[in-house]
Amino acid sequence: MMNDNLARQLANETQPLTQPKKTENRENEKKLHKGLTRLEMAVSGLFGFVLFALAVGHIALSMQVSTTNRSIQDIESQAAMVQIENSNYEQNVQELSRYDRVYSIAKENDLKMNEEQIRNVFK
Repeated sequence: MMNDNLARQLANETQPLTQPKKTENRENEKKLHKGLTRLEMAVSGLFGFVLFALAVGHIALSMQVSTTNRSIQDIESQAAMVQIENSNYEQNVQELSRYDRVYSIAKENDLKMNEEQIRNVFK
């Protein structure tokens, strides 16, 4: 009988030692099976929100840069057109202010050349 009691005592002593390990393993298994904790969910949600906000910001800034580039191209093309018009006007001024044309208009209107009143203008 003593062996019987000794076996029971040993069995009782070993059970409490193994039970907490089983409950710890069960809690760990529950955590693993349960998924992420609330803190991990909050951090991952915040991280996902930040990534989404950065993606939206990137797209918005890209659109703004594209619009600005298009505006710059439009202004540059208008400036080129104005330069072409200015060069055409300068050419017209040069053609209209030729000496023989001015002289022929002066003859038609009976004007005489007076050397004292002539002024040469240089750019």
